[in-house]
Amino acid sequence: MSFLAVDNLKQGMVVDQDVVDINKRLLISKGQELSEKHLRILKIWGVAEISVVSDGDAAPQETPPTDVEKATRIKEALDFILQHFDISGPTIGDVYQLAFLYRYRLDSDPKPIAIAQRSKQEAGKTKVPNIKEKIHRIDVQLPEAPELISELNAVISDPLGTSNDIAQVVNKSPSLAAMLLKLVNSAFYGFPAKIDRISRAVSLIGSKEISNLALGLCVMRAFDDISPDVIQLPVFMKHSVACGLMARIMGARVNMKQTEQLFVAGLLHDIGKLIVYKYFPNGAVECFAEAAESNDSVYRAERKVLGLHHTQIGRMLVKKWQLPAELEDVIVHHHSPAQASHPGKAAIVQMADLLVHTLGVGNSGEWMVPHFDHPYWAKLGLANSSLSTIVHQALHQLQSIDAAFNPS
Repeated sequence: MSFLAVDNLKQGMVVDQDVVDINKRLLISKGQELSEKHLRILKIWGVAEISVVSDGDAAPQETPPTDVEKATRIKEALDFILQHFDISGPTIGDVYQLAFLYRYRLDSDPKPIAIAQRSKQEAGKTKVPNIKEKIHRIDVQLPEAPELISELNAVISDPLGTSNDIAQVVNKSPSLAAMLLKLVNSAFYGFPAKIDRISRAVSLIGSKEISNLALGLCVMRAFDDISPDVIQLPVFMKHSVACGLMARIMGARVNMKQTEQLFVAGLLHDIGKLIVYKYFPNGAVECFAEAAESNDSVYRAERKVLGLHHTQIGRMLVKKWQLPAELEDVIVHHHSPAQASHPGKAAIVQMADLLVHTLGVGNSGEWMVPHFDHPYWAKLGLANSSLSTIVHQALHQLQSIDAAFNPS
């Protein structure tokens, strides 16, 4: 038996274990010979590798770096991002190696510290307001979200509610309905036939899952007017969506229920940063400058400049919007899973955040990883060797759903 990446599979190979998708639906049975149709199915559903009967051939090895200058540049970037950690350890070391190979394969490696460097030059002497006092007075209204989510919750809690009832609520917002259908028809789910109605999507996916996705979409749409002088919103969105995708896949790997909620938790984990970027742009720039001056994370700079972390700001807004308690728990503790009521979920989002930062996918405004709670990650029992497959699946899905969050 040997595991091979889908790109290395050939017709005629024999499947050694049942192949299932992220929702445990059977795609190919054990003992079947791979055909061209099978290879196409695996790629459509985002499967990264499968177990095949070994024929004595060794699995292809990663090509060792040949561009020394490029390899050195990537190593320096990763050393900076992970400077607070021992990269020789089992988990951080595995992430480091995975990120190095991913960046090396790119035509040009990402430069995650560009925002902080630019902001250091632009930071002015404007006095930063006391966010803790002012945050409660901000009139933050999510476009359509409060009434829409309230109606969805009412329909879902109704034992006689139907998929058509939920569809009627969602369809009150044509733009939200269109975004949901785009998401449902992407590789995020990989349904073989196109779904053109919200009611059909609810029937296939579930009412709670659809409401969670609707919630996440509504929340992120509330911040589409952030100044590009503070952060490029499409780049921030890519970071957030990638975190959500990886969290969802990891949750499915350890058989957690409601993986869509994990996707939304990953999507919204940095919602506190968006509050700062939108309502306190000078404070955001000062945080970037402080991090650059002290050669430390933006997360630690937030406490010095703003008086509190973005996770605490996120909690204030989550409570104001009355979002689900489990979402609040993960958003507030994604840097501190040990303090969470559901440490496993918080640990998954923290690992997703770590992976996306080191891979350089998008940018949240942070330029180094501030913390990693290894004991709670280890308790999940998810092998580090599976991280490569998780990353492959998430980035495959990201290609198709990124447009749903960044229509431009």
